[in-house]
Amino acid sequence: MSRDPRTRRQFLKALGAGAAAALAQPFAAAAGRKLNLVFILIDDLGWADLGCYGSTFYETPNLDRLAAQGTRFTDAYAACPVCSPTRVSILTGKYPGRINLTNWLYGRIHKKLRGADYIGQMPLEEVTLAESLKPAGYRTCFVGKWHLGREPFWPEHQGFDINIGGWSAGSPAGGYFSPYRNPRLKDGPKGEYLTDRLNAEALKFLDAHHAEPFLLYLSHYTVHTPIQGKSDYVAKYKAKAAKLQPLDGPPYLPEGEAVAKQRQDHAVYAAMVQSMDESVGRILRKLEALGIADHTAIVFMSDNGGYSTRRGAPTSNLPLRAGKGWLYEGGIREPMIIKWPGVTRPGSVCRAPVTSTDFYPTLLEMAGLPLRPTQHADGTSLVPLLKGARTLDRQAIYWHYPHYSPQGGTPSGAVRAGDLKLIEFFEDNHVELYNLRADLGEKHDLADDMPGKAAELRKMLHDWRQAVDARMPTPNPNYKPGARKPPSTAPPIKKGARDGDFAHLRAAAVDAHKLGYALRTSGTAAGLALRKLDKPLTTKATFSLKLQSLATDPAPGTYRNGFLVLGDGTADAQLVHCGLYLGGRRHYAIFQGRQRVEQPLPGDPLRLFELQVAVDLKTQKVTMRCEKATVEAKLARPLRSITHVGYATTNTVTAFTPVEVSGE
Repeated sequence: MSRDPRTRRQFLKALGAGAAAALAQPFAAAAGRKLNLVFILIDDLGWADLGCYGSTFYETPNLDRLAAQGTRFTDAYAACPVCSPTRVSILTGKYPGRINLTNWLYGRIHKKLRGADYIGQMPLEEVTLAESLKPAGYRTCFVGKWHLGREPFWPEHQGFDINIGGWSAGSPAGGYFSPYRNPRLKDGPKGEYLTDRLNAEALKFLDAHHAEPFLLYLSHYTVHTPIQGKSDYVAKYKAKAAKLQPLDGPPYLPEGEAVAKQRQDHAVYAAMVQSMDESVGRILRKLEALGIADHTAIVFMSDNGGYSTRRGAPTSNLPLRAGKGWLYEGGIREPMIIKWPGVTRPGSVCRAPVTSTDFYPTLLEMAGLPLRPTQHADGTSLVPLLKGARTLDRQAIYWHYPHYSPQGGTPSGAVRAGDLKLIEFFEDNHVELYNLRADLGEKHDLADDMPGKAAELRKMLHDWRQAVDARMPTPNPNYKPGARKPPSTAPPIKKGARDGDFAHLRAAAVDAHKLGYALRTSGTAAGLALRKLDKPLTTKATFSLKLQSLATDPAPGTYRNGFLVLGDGTADAQLVHCGLYLGGRRHYAIFQGRQRVEQPLPGDPLRLFELQVAVDLKTQKVTMRCEKATVEAKLARPLRSITHVGYATTNTVTAFTPVEVSGE
């Protein structure tokens, strides 16, 4: 007989809660007033992006002040070079490889290897950090980015009494200015800045609950893309960038098949960093104003390295190598600061290697609560370091990233033991060995010079993967060596029976279907099937159709999407897409080039959808209606007329009815 995992989970938690409450009583009595906890997590912030870590372009006076009041960690690591796995490691105390949530949700890129399968949410069976604090009387609040699964896996289901802004999206669907298009955050006044808004919500929580022990988990969306800052701050940093001395070399240098940015000079990113820093400053001042700063611990951390390995990337991680999506130091070494009043020595620096799985046992011990070693199986309490110890009793720290990243990283694993770090690359199984104390930039591979040590660390890494049952990537049977863009795992496109109904086909085939057409596409480029209208539409037009995804694979990251496409030609720049993302990202969407407007799409992704799209060429406005949702967009590139209409999908199969067209 099957069991409902939520029922079992509730029983286990009730049992654990009773035991924790009983054990917590003597701790609370001995310690007096309980320690409040503020955990601030930033998205994609690089190790070198703060003044106290060496940045001279970005301005972070509030975080520099926090570092001067607490302990700054030089060798702090995220458990993964991308966001969702690191986030799950913080809340569970377990390596992503042990939980099998090893990629950002819901990324999936296949090249020579197929990325390993992974789960699509933080399991409800995990007893989160928030849930461990609640039996001791802690009020728990989550504000900001969650990105750990769709409902019912949101913060309110994982131990947080209050959830403001946390849902399945990994970046702000509406951008950083209101309206936000976030089902857990009401829109503010037009033009309100998201970082400021989330900070304001955190301050409201502090005002309302400062008289009771609390965990405030402020998880900013910033500085993740889209890169958007306040206009006055952007102007400030444009002026600052204009005064920089010319670079001695090129602005980008090769990194694998990618390139790495060589200097911090991006004005908009700098504006985002300043807003983030101001948020931290407001939190510090609020704690002082409420009279609770002396018994409130503050933790500051980033979820992965800075985004630096693409032309146009916003930051540079130098002197570290590479960035987000890579297991070189630039992808996993993070800025980390802890202030524990009365314990951490002001201005102290800790050089011991630590990682994001360590927060769980650390915060429990700081709060005077019993540890849960079975739960935080991969974490080690940092309390000895915070009290002045120089090392921890730990043999090594491990990473497992069996995926390709959009930033150019390839499937790989790594281990750091002491000053030595070994990276194993799964495409060809070669290893690289670095001494981080002598070679922070990982420029000198020692694998050939120290074969014995390389073999020792490789064995440690393999034994660890076996112990946590980490899943590995597999060969991709459709990979073609030498292809500029290796195909996905979808089968090669064969001609369709209804191809002849369309004047323009690109990377697609059209079959007959009971709805009318089934569009098949393969690979990561959008496939198109377009008809040329008998007469161009030049004023207003309305387009209607129904669509349904035919991709039934339940695996996380399965591509499901479908779009009505219209434009004044067949090139990408001439086309507007109006439709649905139904796979890992579920959104109603209108996009033209890089401009994208989205709204969250709830419910069954395999149901039949009916779309109506209205285009006003006089106002250059597009309105899409689907079910109860309305999405509007102003065209980034004006359309003088509409000459073509049809369908688009990416790496999937979607059925469409014929498009009904009316207008002039």
